[in-house]
Amino acid sequence: MGTRKRKGARARVSLMNATYNNGYNTGYDTGHSHGYGLGFQKGSDSYAAGFDGTSIVIPSYNQQAYLADCIESIGQYTPEPHEIIVVDNGSTDGTADYLRSLRKATVRYKISERNLGFAGGVNQGLMMARGSTLLFLNNDTIVTEGWLSNQLACLGGSDRHGLVGPVTNYISGDQLISTTYGSTEEMHRFAKSFNRPDPGKWAVTGRLTGFCVLMRKEVFRRIGFLDEGFEIGNCEDDDFGFRNRLLGLDLVIAKDTFIHHVGSTTIKTLTPAEFEEMYARNLAFYSDKWGETHALLQEVSGHWNGSPLAVNDFYPTHVTVKGTGPTVFWVEHGIRRPLESSDGIQATRLSQIELKNWPSGEPISVAEWNAKQAVMAAAGSPGGPLAEGRIAQTPDGRLYQHRGGKLHRLVTAWVTEVWNLNRHPVQTLTESEAAAYPIGLPVIAPPIIKADNI
Repeated sequence: MGTRKRKGARARVSLMNATYNNGYNTGYDTGHSHGYGLGFQKGSDSYAAGFDGTSIVIPSYNQQAYLADCIESIGQYTPEPHEIIVVDNGSTDGTADYLRSLRKATVRYKISERNLGFAGGVNQGLMMARGSTLLFLNNDTIVTEGWLSNQLACLGGSDRHGLVGPVTNYISGDQLISTTYGSTEEMHRFAKSFNRPDPGKWAVTGRLTGFCVLMRKEVFRRIGFLDEGFEIGNCEDDDFGFRNRLLGLDLVIAKDTFIHHVGSTTIKTLTPAEFEEMYARNLAFYSDKWGETHALLQEVSGHWNGSPLAVNDFYPTHVTVKGTGPTVFWVEHGIRRPLESSDGIQATRLSQIELKNWPSGEPISVAEWNAKQAVMAAAGSPGGPLAEGRIAQTPDGRLYQHRGGKLHRLVTAWVTEVWNLNRHPVQTLTESEAAAYPIGLPVIAPPIIKADNI
């Protein structure tokens, strides 16, 4: 497949709000306070309005030629309402200048001074997205005729379809198919014949890779952002997909949809030793976060028949959290209450989406917060009832939090640490005492958010 720039007009993408785009891009390009303020305000106004279409988010690092081909293919093969958002992860190959040249073509972008990694880049784009459906896409892909309409049909085929992805020529897992084309032209002829809508080819899977993932915005708000604790790339898509499955939603391969994928262009810049070290760290983090995933899904499956779940349903009570601003919140009984003063108070960092999933309550004074901390720090009486928020241990060594009359298992030691629950004493339960409490949803860790603006 050639990677040189194509001749002729670049991607002419049908987008909306040119004023918004110019303001937003000017703000990020110049860094001038007035320009940034103008772009931010116009962006905020436009974001609130949203539009019925797809936001296509493309993180990019030092692959300007691939990115240009990707954007051109979107313009040529995507008649559906959409917007393109590119996040440049500190590229040094002229990507920033290329993006600036596309200003009038209404491709929105953010240029980062450093490499945010795949998760960080996608998150910045998702924050900017205004569409009713969201899609993140690798920059080394070339989309094809019917690629988006077929996936949208699959996504809309069932309320249980949480994340949807296509098949391709270069990937691991069930999304890989065998191809024989040798040029871009041959690839598009193959794709035109292949991409015939067929619901019979939609297949539920246990894993979707992150080269192309489509979802509803409503599902994104329930899942949250990608976890920026994963380095560069690898495993963050597995983590995101697993959260989707915990909510009782399916991962679906639209096997009636093919796009071309060059594959692992960023990962290939690492030496084999660097890749192995990075991948080992990501695997270790995934394991520390989730433990035994199959058993966890089995544990949660009995809770999927009620109202739709969000990640906050898996979060603990009696914890202190914060978002992008200085305000710290006390979370109790599913309500977040702002502390009147938060000096010196340790809090778990969450995204604004996660914070807003909890309704806001009345402010809480430092004196009341301290009193609640004292109750949590007091040792429970053996054989006595569990106080709300109390950490308990069963004879098998598992830790639980008591919430709403139920025991909620803390799935790993990392979960206990990230919520600062390891500072509290643990009340030991006998088998008969534990059996008196029904089992609720397990407690999971939130995604790590390194960016200061989401």
